[in-house]
Amino acid sequence: MAKSKVVAKAVKTPKTPKVKTVRLNHTQKLVTVMISGKVVTKDEIEALIGDQIQMYKLSTYMWAIKTKMNGTIKVVKDGRKVAGYQLLNPNDLIANSKVKEYLKQTGAVTKLKDLGATEVKKQVSEPVVEEMTVTEVTA
Repeated sequence: MAKSKVVAKAVKTPKTPKVKTVRLNHTQKLVTVMISGKVVTKDEIEALIGDQIQMYKLSTYMWAIKTKMNGTIKVVKDGRKVAGYQLLNPNDLIANSKVKEYLKQTGAVTKLKDLGATEVKKQVSEPVVEEMTVTEVTA
C-alpha cells in the first residue's frame, strides 16, 4: 500500500494595516472638550475628563494651549471667579495636530466641517475720542 501525501496549502490572508492608537497629553485632552467653540464651564470639564487630568492645573493647560498650540481662549468670568473657557479658533488649532487624528479614530469627527464650529466675532471697542478745547491764559 502506498502512503498518500497530505499537502496543506497555506492560505494567505490580506494584511490589515495596524493602526497606531493616538495618545494625547493633558492639554490635547482638554482641547477635545473645547473643540466645539462653545463656552465650557469648569464643572463640564471635570465631569468629562476630570479623571484624566489634574483640575488644579487647569490654568496651566490653558496657558499651554495659548503658547504652544497658538490657541485663542476667551475666559468667561463671574465676578472675579472664572466660570468657563471658550476656544475661539478651533479650526486653526486642530488643522495640523494629533487632536484631529484622535477625533477621527474615536469616530467623533471625520472632517473639520463636522465640528460645526462657527467663527466668533471679537468685540472691538471703538477708541474714545474726546474733543479738547485749549484756552490760552495770558497774564
